[in-house]
Parts: sequence; structure tokens; C-alpha cells
Amino acid sequence: MKEQTYKNINFWFREKDSRMKKFLVIYKILPLMVVAVYGVAIFIQFYQAKGDYEKLIRVMLVPAVTFILCTIFRKIVNERRPYEVWDLKPLVKKDKKGQSFPSRHMLSATIIAMACFYTNHILGIVMFVLALFVGIVRPIAGVHFVKDIVAALILGILCGIVGFYIIP
Repeated sequence: MKEQTYKNINFWFREKDSRMKKFLVIYKILPLMVVAVYGVAIFIQFYQAKGDYEKLIRVMLVPAVTFILCTIFRKIVNERRPYEVWDLKPLVKKDKKGQSFPSRHMLSATIIAMACFYTNHILGIVMFVLALFVGIVRPIAGVHFVKDIVAALILGILCGIVGFYIIP
């Protein structure tokens, strides 16, 4: 998205208080939903483990390692956020500087979707839909560029393929 597109979206939400309130509810609930679905995936895997916890450990370890590596990478790359680059007030209260690329929320939602898919395909598909909503909401809020979201989606899928299907 270009600067003017961000500003137009920002103005559209700010124009009506009801839009802003609804957006803020969605913005806050989505990460909670991701965590809840991940909890369900862990519970399903624990229930199905029947003494063999290798798959359960993988479901917990792959997202954790991915999250840690993303955090380190973001600190090194330290890309600025839209509200730092442009004259733009984000829709949410945010004053963090840098560490925008890739979006950690999107990467987390995507790797959790991969973990869910690994444990239960239907749950994984549901989680991918939630992850897509996370990916839509973050740029609308003005806290990430679209490139941050796309990179996080690709990295999450790749880390999931490697962590759940390639590494023995």
C-alpha cells in the first residue's frame, strides 16, 4: 500500500466512532483467538499422544523456535513502521520504534496455523483463515507494511514445512 492509501483507510475508520470501536475489538480479539486455537491444537495432540509425546513436543517447539528466530532477525534488520516513515497516526496506540519486518503477529499466526494443520487439517484450515485476518488487520491499523505481512506469511509456511514435515 502507498502512503495515501494508508491515510485514506485511517481516515475512513476515524470518521465514525462505531467503526473505530469495532476495528479495535477485532484488533484485540484476533491474537486471543490465535492463542485459543493453538491451545486447542496442543490439547488435541496431548490427548492423541497416548504416551508418545514426540509430535506434541514438535507442535510446541517449532512455533517457539520460529518466534525466537523472528525476534532476533527483527532486531538485526530493524525496519521502521508505517507511522515512523509517513505522517500517519496508527489506529491503535503504538509507539514502538522499528522491528516491523517481518510482522511477528502474522508469523506467529501462520506458524501456529501450520502446527494446527500438522495436528488436525480442519483446525489448521480454520487457523489459516484467522491468520489471514491477522494479516489484513495489521496494515489497516498502520503498524505494519503489507511487505511485513507477506514476508511473515511466507516465512511461517516455510518454517512450518521444514519443522513439521522435513526435519525427522
